[in-house]
Amino acid sequence: MSCGIEKNETPARAKNFTNEEVLLLSELVGKNRSVIENKQSGVITHKQKEAAWQKLTMEFNASTSGDHRSTKMLIEKWRNTQKTSTKSYSASKKSLYETGGGPKDFSIVLETPVDAIVHDIIGARMTGYEAECDSDYVVASMYRFDKYYHLTC
Repeated sequence: MSCGIEKNETPARAKNFTNEEVLLLSELVGKNRSVIENKQSGVITHKQKEAAWQKLTMEFNASTSGDHRSTKMLIEKWRNTQKTSTKSYSASKKSLYETGGGPKDFSIVLETPVDAIVHDIIGARMTGYEAECDSDYVVASMYRFDKYYHLTC
């Protein structure tokens, strides 16, 4: 007689997150972004992050009527959502610079509400930083309203 899972049994796979659950998760992470997205690594910061994720998990499970989600599941889903949004942004940016014949694929450029929230939370880690000394920046600055070509390079 044993309690729990037998040796040959695997735990049941949880249901996929719905779009509403992903949106809710993104909004909850946005409310706690100062702690969850903190890049410092230390014991105190780690404990703050654990507490923030525990609180977020309780709020998430209280707001949804679906399956109970563990903290580990929510953290993993948030990481995957960040990756997916970043890849989507990268694909849309890449499609803007494509050359060749045929019609443009504008379906990639569409941004979902989740992508917008992720962009607000992680910012430049998703879009990259503006290079002020890049040749594209120089050309763009020549066409701005100031006609004096003030370059900082």
